[in-house]
Amino acid sequence: MEPSLASIEGDGAYPTRLVLRDGQRTLTIAADEIVWVEAAGNYVQIYTDRKTHLVRHTVKAMEVKLDPRRFIRVRPSAIVNVDAVSAVNARPGGDYTVVLECGTEIRSSRSFRERVEALLATLPGTARHALANRRRRRERAAERKTGPQAVVPSTPPVAASSVAALSMAAAPPS
Repeated sequence: MEPSLASIEGDGAYPTRLVLRDGQRTLTIAADEIVWVEAAGNYVQIYTDRKTHLVRHTVKAMEVKLDPRRFIRVRPSAIVNVDAVSAVNARPGGDYTVVLECGTEIRSSRSFRERVEALLATLPGTARHALANRRRRRERAAERKTGPQAVVPSTPPVAASSVAALSMAAAPPS
């Protein structure tokens, strides 16, 4: 039997509960209970506060079903619930470590940097300042790579008669 995803009790766009079928097993999981989702080969592991579910689906299929205002993909193999994020730590090289309230640390990838920075901008506290500082450092590094832009002062055009008059005045008397 082909696995499928179905939704119930949703407002039409995104479900509040997911019905996950895999073979003969059917699970109903409230979207609020999902802490994060991780790829595991041809399966996904759905982590909740109480239990971990292993279901034969793709991360992409889960991403389509979950509300993007509440769940973000931080790397090709992981989706996190924004409400479960306790911290986002910058790492060298432009990626981040997303720390969940349960203590789990998930490394993001650079290709998902904008999504993680959007999450960082919504977190309370000094997260916005940290994001602004990181962006300024990135801009300064880009400027150093391209080198300083030389500004050439423009001189107004000089009429030919003015040039002739100046050269006559500057010539020594004979």
